[in-house]
Amino acid sequence: MGRVIAPAPVGLYSISVRGLEVPALLSWAARHRIPFIHLRGGRRGCDLAAQDATTLARWREASACTVPVTGVTADTDLADLLSADPAVRRQAREEVCRLADAARVLGAAWLRLLARRPLHTTLAGDCSGPLDGHVLAVPLLIELHAPQWLTSRPHAALVRLLQQQPRLRLLADSAQFAQALADPGDDRAAERLEQLGPWIEVLHLSDPGPGLSDPSHAVVADHAIRRIAAGQRIEVAVEWTGVDRTRAAALARYHEHAAWWRWRNAAHLEASS
Repeated sequence: MGRVIAPAPVGLYSISVRGLEVPALLSWAARHRIPFIHLRGGRRGCDLAAQDATTLARWREASACTVPVTGVTADTDLADLLSADPAVRRQAREEVCRLADAARVLGAAWLRLLARRPLHTTLAGDCSGPLDGHVLAVPLLIELHAPQWLTSRPHAALVRLLQQQPRLRLLADSAQFAQALADPGDDRAAERLEQLGPWIEVLHLSDPGPGLSDPSHAVVADHAIRRIAAGQRIEVAVEWTGVDRTRAAALARYHEHAAWWRWRNAAHLEASS
């Protein structure tokens, strides 16, 4: 029998809970044994780029005493970094650079970009890269925030971009991928997900309200579980975006989905033994 790999630990994305400043959020997570936090760092979150050095140092110290911030999310869209308009591209690049610097101060290992607007092959083929050659303080992850990313043309454009830009990786949102996989008009979405697998570095077990009962969530989770079992490093966190984001509601969803993740891992282990 091969080496048994324990399930990847499950953290929490800070969008899941409202009303806590960063130090209080980290203390709350530590009290409830949440092992790490993904921090919403854009203007709609804690606005990391606007914080002074003293504040960032204080937050880093709070993290050292509680739980780590392993990743930071930006509100910046990938399409703005690839825009044909130099002013739009420059503004997006400057914002991303500031956030990456702040993320590094906090000890985070990556910065996530949103990708709400699927690319086309021509755009990805013509671009010189999201940052025009600028090297960030931390690597970039792209969150594919539309199910259309698993359709033919956007998927091909994305693969080409990832091949051209070796520092880019992906954050997989299970809700977005589940929606794509559930489309009865596209029988190749699962195949395209498999093709993106080598670039997935983070998985969010993403629940906008209905839970993770849709079978397509299990397809996404099982894909990640197989890759982790094969040696790929994928960090996993719960993302709860339902209406009630009180501490009690967020904690309940966290425990529910962390248990679901462990159960999926156990099922994989049993099937492969």
